[in-house]
Amino acid sequence: MLRDTGPSDRVIAETAWLYYVKNLTQGEIAAKMGLSRPTVISYIKQAKAREIVCVRLSGEHFRLNAMADALTERFRLESAHVIPVEGLSEDGSLLEVCQAAAHVLLEFVSPGDQLGVSWGKTLSFISDYVPYWPIENLTVRQLIGSMANPLLPTSERCSIEIANRVGALCINLNAPAICSSVLLADLLKAEPIVQDQLEMLKQCNKAIYTVSPATPDSHVTHFKIASQRDIENYMERGAAGIIAGRFIDAQGEPVLGEIDTRLIGADHATLRQMDGMLVVSGQHKLAATRAALRGGFAQKLVVDADLAQSLLDT
Repeated sequence: MLRDTGPSDRVIAETAWLYYVKNLTQGEIAAKMGLSRPTVISYIKQAKAREIVCVRLSGEHFRLNAMADALTERFRLESAHVIPVEGLSEDGSLLEVCQAAAHVLLEFVSPGDQLGVSWGKTLSFISDYVPYWPIENLTVRQLIGSMANPLLPTSERCSIEIANRVGALCINLNAPAICSSVLLADLLKAEPIVQDQLEMLKQCNKAIYTVSPATPDSHVTHFKIASQRDIENYMERGAAGIIAGRFIDAQGEPVLGEIDTRLIGADHATLRQMDGMLVVSGQHKLAATRAALRGGFAQKLVVDADLAQSLLDT
C-alpha cells in the first residue's frame, strides 16, 4: 500500500487561487471544494511552504517614516528604506535588512533593465529571499569575475540565484576575479570573450551591492582577492570603503592601487554610471556607507535603523 504523500500541488494551487486572487473566505473555499475549514487553512500554509504562492511586499512598507525622508534629502537619494532592528543581534539585523531588500529589489528593477550584481554575505542572503516574481526581459550580469571557492557567496552564485527567481537572463563573467600578475590580467582582458563581457557591463543601467570597510579583515581578504598588506597599502592612501572590489576614500572618490591592475570586473566609472541599490547593515560599516553615499554610488538605500540614525547624526 502506498503511503499518502499529502494533497497534490494542483489542489493546493486551486485553494491558493480562490483565497489570494478570488478573495474568497476560508469558509467559502471549504464549502466550494468540499473541505473542512482547518484543511483549507492547512492548504493555504502549504501553498507558501511549497512556493506555489510567493508574497511580494510593496517597498513603501519600508520607507514611510521621517528617517527615510531625511536620508533621502541629506544624500540626494531617490528613496531610502529604513528597517527597524531594535533588540536584534548583528546577524539578526542583517537578515531583516536583506529580507526587506529582496522585496525592494523587485520595485527597483523594471522590464528591459540590465542589473549588475556584486557578491558577499549580504548579496547572498538577498538572493535567497527574492520572491519568485518574473520580470520581463531582465538581464542579470556579474560585476566581478569568478572566485575559487564555490561554497562562498560569490558574484556568480548571487547572480544566478537572483536571475532564477525573477526569470531573467543571467550572463556570467567568464574570467577569474583576480589574476596573479598584471600581465596575465591584461592578456585575459584582451581575449575577445572577456573583452566583450567587460564592455557589456557598461550597458548595466542598475546595480545592487553592499559596501565594506577598508580594513585588514575585510571580505576581500577572505576571498583571497587581496592580502592584509594590500589593504593596509590602500588604507595608507585614504581608502575608507570597498564596493564590488573597488576601493573608495571618505568622499567616495576612487583609490587606485596594485589590486586594480589585476582585478577583472566593473571599474569605478562603470559602477558610477549605474543606478545603484545599496544594502547595508551594521555600525562597523558607517564610514564606508557614508563614503559610498557621498560618492554617488547609490540612488536607493536599504539600511537598518541604527545605522540610518548614525548616518544622520554625522
